[in-house]
Amino acid sequence: MLRELLMGIAGGTLSGISPGIHVNTLAAFLDGLGIGDNLLLFAMGLTHTFLDVIPSAFLGVPDEGTALGVLPAHRLVMEGRAMEVVRIALWASLLAVLVSFPLIPLYLRIAPLYRPGFGRFAVLLLAAFLILAERGTLKLYALLIFLLSGLLGILTFRLGLNQPFYHLFTGLFGIPVILLALERKNSPAFESKGREILMEEKHFTAFSFLGTILGMVASLVPAFTASQAALMGSFISRDERSFLAVVFSVNTANFLFSFLNFLATGRRRNGIVALMNPLPRGTLTFYLLAALFVSIAVLLYGEPLAGVILGVLRRIPYRTLNSSVLLFLVVLSYAFDGFPGVLVLTGASMVGVLAVLLGVKRTNCMGVLMLPIIIG
Repeated sequence: MLRELLMGIAGGTLSGISPGIHVNTLAAFLDGLGIGDNLLLFAMGLTHTFLDVIPSAFLGVPDEGTALGVLPAHRLVMEGRAMEVVRIALWASLLAVLVSFPLIPLYLRIAPLYRPGFGRFAVLLLAAFLILAERGTLKLYALLIFLLSGLLGILTFRLGLNQPFYHLFTGLFGIPVILLALERKNSPAFESKGREILMEEKHFTAFSFLGTILGMVASLVPAFTASQAALMGSFISRDERSFLAVVFSVNTANFLFSFLNFLATGRRRNGIVALMNPLPRGTLTFYLLAALFVSIAVLLYGEPLAGVILGVLRRIPYRTLNSSVLLFLVVLSYAFDGFPGVLVLTGASMVGVLAVLLGVKRTNCMGVLMLPIIIG
């Protein structure tokens, strides 16, 4: 049991800190090797949600769960607050685990009641609110970005790619950040101005609680992803720190409640759970204790690990680092899906850059998931 827990933590750490390597990809690889113990997979998935802040904040490389957090996190990194971002992610994730415990009895009651029509209607309302939230003529630009990203999503999902989310989210949210960073002549990258969270504890707890609730909802409704749940938080949060508290709480809560949904209904809401063998409800207490163990363990080593990575990155010239990351992302795209993958990555990057040039919120790029759901 302890061996599986530790192996899962190690695997989640590897995928969490590696740019472009999603935990689902690593889990599928291990499953192909015959390594697919449920506890190992659970620990690996949960660990990943604590540590995927590192490539998204330090390098601007997102996955689906952290895509919307790339810009605010990277902004704080550029202000010398890299370790604060890591601390926000670790503590928000821990709070999501703790807050989820008293919500479990309610969740197990409502999970079997879900019907598909709920999700599509909720996404339609969210899309309308997202576009109308822009000012004046920016509403038209927001609609354009929403439709372009949505059409890109529809076409991409019909290609049968191995890693469609990698190409889409890296292009829409990651590569534009890197390209903008390359334009800077003098960058304060990776300066260290402290790691304390500059936010009142009660506000931090409140936004983490909000993220946990949104993550719970996202795990219930397949059409309502973790990214869309975080998008709802963007309308309520007041600044980068509060938004990041929501994003990272959503990410962890969504994984945990998706596992609980699997226990309650047998539905498989994410790639990790899809690889698991059926489990009896009687194992719930055991997995909750495992979640607590994993959370505390990652909290203990997460900051020192991030500090070591930050020290290594600080030694690399900033333009060289960004150019290398950009090249790595393109090569990885080709490795996953060949030329079609690179083509999708390029198209997504063009839409992401266009959103910047038009001056609309990058959140409108979430049309990549929302429009395919609305159309059906």
